[in-house]
Amino acid sequence: MKKIIAVLSITLAMTFLINCGPSTGVKEDKVVETKKVEQVTTVVDNKILTDKDKMNIAKYSSYSQAKKKQKKWREMLGYINNIFEIDPNFTYAKDILLYWRGTGYEELGIADSALTDYERFLELRPDHEGVLTKLDYIYVTSDELEKAIEMALKLSEIKPDDNDLNKKLGKYYFKTIQKLKEENDEDPEIEEIAEITIEYFEKYLEINPDDEEINNLSTQLTALFMDKDVLIEKYQANIETHPEDYKTMTKLADIYYKDGMNAEAAKLYEKAHIADPKNLKIIKKLIRINKNNISKAITYNKKAIELESENENYNLSLAKLYKEKKQFSKARTECKKALKKNKNNKNAYKIWAQVYTAAVVACETSIKYQDKLVFTIAYGLFEKSGDTRRMHSMKEGGQVPSKMDYFQNKSTDKPTRRCYRWINMEWEEAKFIDKFIKTL
Repeated sequence: MKKIIAVLSITLAMTFLINCGPSTGVKEDKVVETKKVEQVTTVVDNKILTDKDKMNIAKYSSYSQAKKKQKKWREMLGYINNIFEIDPNFTYAKDILLYWRGTGYEELGIADSALTDYERFLELRPDHEGVLTKLDYIYVTSDELEKAIEMALKLSEIKPDDNDLNKKLGKYYFKTIQKLKEENDEDPEIEEIAEITIEYFEKYLEINPDDEEINNLSTQLTALFMDKDVLIEKYQANIETHPEDYKTMTKLADIYYKDGMNAEAAKLYEKAHIADPKNLKIIKKLIRINKNNISKAITYNKKAIELESENENYNLSLAKLYKEKKQFSKARTECKKALKKNKNNKNAYKIWAQVYTAAVVACETSIKYQDKLVFTIAYGLFEKSGDTRRMHSMKEGGQVPSKMDYFQNKSTDKPTRRCYRWINMEWEEAKFIDKFIKTL
């Protein structure tokens, strides 16, 4: 009977543990399933874990989780320390408690103890995103760049699509170069690390080309830590010897591009593209360098879509390019395609709205009632994008009909001018005209 009562007690403690999960919305490991209670005892460093020990572990785990949720760090630490006294090697207790204890120490400003627990926990759980992130921060703020880089590299393996990690790694390597430069200006490792740094910056800039900080650091890197002229000669010699070496072509083109030699850069990027037509990285560079050459930009955006068909941003780039060419129906189609790929992309609605505002401007006449009807389509699309400021501006600027406009033009319910013939009144956005008029 006593054994039955003991087992029931443990089970109840475990049930309480399961119901005391971490705060809602916080992505955390849960101390919810301590190992299934068995009647067989476990030996830890010559200490036998009894049923009572296991029951206490479950009880203290539950209490520590509740205190963690309440952010009562000192009390939480007390319960976790009780558990570790019973089971120091996590034979029965969950190892996540070590991470929690580290968090508690960190919150209380006991940095050394937090670091010790985090590093021990990392040995047990080398792929735990939370502890990698915390150690990354601790190491970089302590100027332990080599360790910070190690953590960031592990995070990039776990989250290969996180572009911010490319930025972070680039900046860490950049700081490493600065330190090496201070210690020994002629350290041969500087050039090697500089190339790695540039690669990470380039990866980041492919998706965030307008990041001024990283563009400046990349330029600064080339100017301060690498002899540009020597590099150009080196790359040119490699290309002469190996005319199909598209990687070297790309590196030389990058230098030309940063120096504003766009024509020379474009030629090399195009040669590299011919050598490796499925290299999306090169295609993105061609899109960027041909932003003022609409026809070429359209061509390379289409090629990018072939290689990365699920990325709606290429469709939106095409929409803007077609808008510039006043091919409004094609621009609209690309917006629709983008939204089919990602219905939550509000920027797609904004660009779609801009197609209609551009169409009104293209008519090149003073604004009349029919033009205002087209503006109401844009107004409805801006509303879908969440751009309330633009909607307010359109009303205040008289771009959409007023009550007076409506009563003076009741017989006109759609735009019929020649320049609006591309608009199909059966399209879903055409309904915004009637919707707006009903609000007057």
